[in-house]
Amino acid sequence: MKQLYSEYSDRVQFVDVFIRQAHPGERHGRYQSDTQKMEEARQYQQAETLPWLVLVDDLEGTVHQTYGNMSDPVYLIDGEGRVVFYGMWTHVPTLRRAIDELFAGPVQGTSVLNSIDHMLHLFASFVNGWHALQRGGKQGVIDYEIGTPPAATLTFLGHLAKPLLAPLALRATPLPRTTRLLLAGSGVAAAAIIMLLRRRD
Repeated sequence: MKQLYSEYSDRVQFVDVFIRQAHPGERHGRYQSDTQKMEEARQYQQAETLPWLVLVDDLEGTVHQTYGNMSDPVYLIDGEGRVVFYGMWTHVPTLRRAIDELFAGPVQGTSVLNSIDHMLHLFASFVNGWHALQRGGKQGVIDYEIGTPPAATLTFLGHLAKPLLAPLALRATPLPRTTRLLLAGSGVAAAAIIMLLRRRD
């Protein structure tokens, strides 16, 4: 996202809305007061070195609920205040495409403007989410693993493999079509091999 900011901040206003504690634990629990939440938002902005504005939702999560109540959504709002793109799970390459289309006008082929991206783009979260998961503490990690197994384990493994996976998982531009086809083919081949091995058993 910081790369998008560096490229588009002269034309796009970036805003982060600080909502609930995603994985509360013994270090950072659920917010008990507006003052506490404001302070933790300040710490978050500082720790993540965010150059854009961070707004703080109220304790009831009014803004969060109004805008869909998802864990990591992204919205692109045009100059007239209309939501022209909604990603249910933040995916920077798709957001870049939406921004480019907004400035370029109608495009040939499939457009992402005036649409909802329903895809749960979890790859980046698994690769880059360990430090955020640890914010709450060990109990937050345990609760996450129990609630959505094996999400915490995958996030930890993604953290270990981050030097290798980051160029793919944390990219700011869409993959070329040939690369997407290659990855899709590899996935199909891997699934076929797994099915064959299971049949042998």
